[in-house]
Amino acid sequence: MIDTQIKMIKYWGNSDRCMVCFKEPEVEQTWKGETKVELVKHHMSYFPEEIAYVHYDCHKKIHDTPLHTFIQYKEGDARKFYDMKKDKENDS
Repeated sequence: MIDTQIKMIKYWGNSDRCMVCFKEPEVEQTWKGETKVELVKHHMSYFPEEIAYVHYDCHKKIHDTPLHTFIQYKEGDARKFYDMKKDKENDS
């Protein structure tokens, strides 16, 4: 089966700066040297799909506070999105 649907994803910012606190990704010291801690992709919306890059702690803040600017989806959208994604992967 050939998938002819074009998936448009809107990204808010980029992986170089958190959209919540506007700081760069953290750098951790490991036995290998410095390691950049990648930002988390947070869904601001599922339909249409919109993603913001945020630190892990900022992601927790979005959901714990909640920060409504970064939650633009309805209850149940996440489950619907991931169920559809799982169904699509099973069809492949």
